[in-house]
Amino acid sequence: MRQEHSRIRARTALLVGLLLAVGVVACGDDGSGGNGGSGASGGGTGSGAADLPAGATAIVAIVNPVVNDPHNTGVPAELGSDRGGIDVDADPGEADVTSDDGLAVVDVPTGGIDLFVGAAPALAHTVLAEGDIYDAAIGYDGSGAAFFDHTPIRYAVGQGSGAIFYDPDDDFGEIDARLTEDNVIVVLRPGTYTGSLDIRGKNVLLFGEGWSERAVIIDGSVVINGGDVRLRGLTITGNLTSNGNGFGISFSVVEGDTDIKGNGGAFLRNVFCAGASVPSSSATLLDNYGVEPTVSPPPIICD
Repeated sequence: MRQEHSRIRARTALLVGLLLAVGVVACGDDGSGGNGGSGASGGGTGSGAADLPAGATAIVAIVNPVVNDPHNTGVPAELGSDRGGIDVDADPGEADVTSDDGLAVVDVPTGGIDLFVGAAPALAHTVLAEGDIYDAAIGYDGSGAAFFDHTPIRYAVGQGSGAIFYDPDDDFGEIDARLTEDNVIVVLRPGTYTGSLDIRGKNVLLFGEGWSERAVIIDGSVVINGGDVRLRGLTITGNLTSNGNGFGISFSVVEGDTDIKGNGGAFLRNVFCAGASVPSSSATLLDNYGVEPTVSPPPIICD
């Protein structure tokens, strides 16, 4: 039932159509593929797949993403151009069909699974804990499939993994202070959080729920001074600056300037309204607006 709910939300989500444009224009997709329909699980989720709540255990498949020009961690030989209408099936687990912009979500149990993409042989993956969400960028050419290097990316946002949950009514200073600690997982419930964040901890995850509806807004700027920090599902109204190595961000919108000084990291499916200065080495950049070849940001989101 969670998948059906996500599909309905996705129909009204503003970013769905905008990110569909990325897939059609930059990848040459003819748009005749995905119907957002159901796989074995009975409900294709399309771009709403990114909106799985913390506590779900699932894989978000990003099939044949746009490869941004600064990407330099390799491209699978299996990378194709078709994005929509591709079956994604987890065994054990559920199934879905990719939306036109290449997204599908499959609920999975913990332990080893085989992930089948279209007609390709299975991709092996291990789900480490209940409540894990994985972003998996996949190349698929109709007969073979492969993960991009440095994916799937794990978000251990289940309560059993020690995630700490906050609401907009909670003290913002407490959230900022928590992010100075090492090895913390912070989940933000939907709403607006007013203030700027200085993330000084190492190995920090900041996860926002409700990406396609831009449900988590940081009304301020974010500065990262710790290493191996990852953000997902945020709208940042100010600037984003990272001075540490191994920084990454996914399924997020940055309305101000983005300046990433460190090396490494993964950047998946973001909108950088003012463009982005990104790492020059060991960086994975896929499906991002504001980075070549999709430099012009979507006007409705960034106005």
